[in-house]
Amino acid sequence: MRQQGTHTWDITIHYHRCPACGFIIESRHDYQYRLGKYKKDLICKRCQNHFTVMKSTHPKLGPLIGKPQPVETEWE
Repeated sequence: MRQQGTHTWDITIHYHRCPACGFIIESRHDYQYRLGKYKKDLICKRCQNHFTVMKSTHPKLGPLIGKPQPVETEWE
């Protein structure tokens, strides 16, 4: 099969289980980087439970060769 069309944004689909009732939630929103961790706030459609899902990441050892990434916040 050939791929039809082009997308100008990333297509993201994640599935999460509600910790209260076990309902599977489909989320099309990506994780947000907050305070050094990737987090996503979700609401269960069945029991209206609010919960946060965190994505585990490995700490990065800065670039040993090449240019470093730009800073996240400019303090002026």
